[in-house]
Amino acid sequence: MSAPAVHAPLGGRIAWPLVLQVAWKNVRLRYKSSLLGFLWTFLNPVIYLAIFLFIFSRAFEQVANYPVFALTGLILWTFFATTSAHVLGALVENAHVLRSLAVPPLVFPLAQLFAGLINLLFSLLPFALLLAAFGWRPQPVHLLALPTLVLFAVFVFGVSLALSTLNVYFRDIGLLWNALLPALFYITPIAYPPDLVPADLRWVAGLDPLYWYIGLFRTIVVDGGWPDAGVLVLVTALSAASLALGMVVYGSLRRGLIANY
Repeated sequence: MSAPAVHAPLGGRIAWPLVLQVAWKNVRLRYKSSLLGFLWTFLNPVIYLAIFLFIFSRAFEQVANYPVFALTGLILWTFFATTSAHVLGALVENAHVLRSLAVPPLVFPLAQLFAGLINLLFSLLPFALLLAAFGWRPQPVHLLALPTLVLFAVFVFGVSLALSTLNVYFRDIGLLWNALLPALFYITPIAYPPDLVPADLRWVAGLDPLYWYIGLFRTIVVDGGWPDAGVLVLVTALSAASLALGMVVYGSLRRGLIANY
């Protein structure tokens, strides 16, 4: 018996087996003809980590275990950057399919999200081994990292779906996003501790949603502490608002997608 399909609020039905099939195909295509294949999912953050260790490890001596601190930020950043870029291009890149087949357009952004989650899940084991090499040890509280990643995935999908829909009408959106990603990387405290931001400018850092998700993830994984209730409420609200934004933009512009592919 096939998995039940759910009704999209925009008409049409989303066949989840189809979404997963396309997602797995996307994972395989990303590493087709690559000598290292899936290892690139793990190697890219490790390369960044090596650079961070070489440049910043002595600059931030106040961070107790800088490699673990940096690596946990890189795990979320890598998922955010790669998944948002793939979801953003999902509708335009599959225009030929959407013109010829009665497939709900939402299938392709969802498939890219699930492809990113598959990559993330496959990379968690080698990441855990690398973290352990730097002295990190698993604790029961670390299980809370999984719902944190789910909330983060919902946030990423909502933002990316809105961008993907707008990208069909204005191709500048994709170019602008690629230009903004490096700026977001340096604005977000990934390579440096949040307390390095001057006190009078921390409200600016607080406007960056990634600041809260990465901070929550580090509280759980690096500090081994229970997350602050206020932060949990905030990131949950951010995820819900992001998803609502993405679905509203997609729903408002869906009827004109085919004419603009």
